[in-house]
Amino acid sequence: MLKKTFLLLACTATLLACKEKKNRTTLPGENKAPKNTAAPKDASFAFIGTYTRKEGHVDGKAEGVYLLQREGNDGQLKIVTTAAKMTNPSFLAISPDRQNLYAVSEVARENETGALHVFALDDFKKPVFLQELPTDAKAPCHVNLDHKGKYVFVANYVGGVVKMYKRDKKGLLSPADTVQLNGSGPDTARQGESHPHSVAVSPDDRFIFIPDLGSDKIWIFGIDGEKDRLVPAPGEFAATSPGAGPRHFIFHPEGHYAYVINELNNTIHAYAYDAEEGKLTEIQTINTLPEGFEGQSNTADIHIHPNGKFLYGSNRGHNSIAVYAIDPDSGKLSLVQHESTRGDFPRNFAIHPSGKQLYAANQNSGNIVQFDIDPETGRLSYEGQLDVKSPVCITFYP
Repeated sequence: MLKKTFLLLACTATLLACKEKKNRTTLPGENKAPKNTAAPKDASFAFIGTYTRKEGHVDGKAEGVYLLQREGNDGQLKIVTTAAKMTNPSFLAISPDRQNLYAVSEVARENETGALHVFALDDFKKPVFLQELPTDAKAPCHVNLDHKGKYVFVANYVGGVVKMYKRDKKGLLSPADTVQLNGSGPDTARQGESHPHSVAVSPDDRFIFIPDLGSDKIWIFGIDGEKDRLVPAPGEFAATSPGAGPRHFIFHPEGHYAYVINELNNTIHAYAYDAEEGKLTEIQTINTLPEGFEGQSNTADIHIHPNGKFLYGSNRGHNSIAVYAIDPDSGKLSLVQHESTRGDFPRNFAIHPSGKQLYAANQNSGNIVQFDIDPETGRLSYEGQLDVKSPVCITFYP
């Protein structure tokens, strides 16, 4: 009798739980949480994108893509090998399934066209070359994938061309769509034409966002996954301040806010993000340089700590990382710190997936500098550095 009563009660509880789950109201955006495609928190290797030859803006001295190892809890880096020899692999991306490395060849000389190289990572210490595709314009400066790994996107700084490629199961690519951007800004020296500088993908893979340094716009396109096309979003773009020069764009881990770092006027715009329409609404503009600084400087990269509490941006010229606290209720930023990068021209930087360290790549002085991150305040403290020729991009693996 007791056994039958227990079974009856257990079944009743199960039915009630299922009914509650079925009737539960889904919160807005709950099914569109950002997908975690970062390297595992214990990622102990990193690929480094570099410049290998002299271009108009840099005297590259590297050999290609370097592989570095991160050792122990202190996170110190050491060079393992030159993983891939190619020309100007300035920006890298690893597929969400960790099977492929994608590297742009940022060339812009006369009679040259930029290229995208595809590598297999079966043996990540020696990536296997699979494919080279033209980017149909000069100076491809950024490569990125959607969170499912279905598409690869490349921004060409010269020519206003953004390419979308479709990716197969082996990581090989085929051209899918091309977007031609047009526009200009008030800075006649830098904004005479469109200069797309990066491509960011929305957390739900429905939209891409293209900061265009030349036109002071963040272009917004929907991803048509059935026709493998890019379609202008209803609002088409979000305008930045005239002469701002938007460069890199990033979403907050919770998906409600987004941020763009502006190269020319050294600011960050904060936005509220409407995931349904792919719409950005500006909520704040904040300077990246210390008050009273009068020298020449331009921003470069932007990242958010994995805990979502802190945002970091790099200043080339002032040679610093600007640290901000993120208000969880409003998305607005408040300055925490300016920390010297102990080198010249911090082009890009990366936060280790564990959230313990930040590594700044000083392009012109040829060093990668390590900082520990205070998890409570976000502040950086210098821990050491490694000589690496002409470093640009840091991508952790696996």
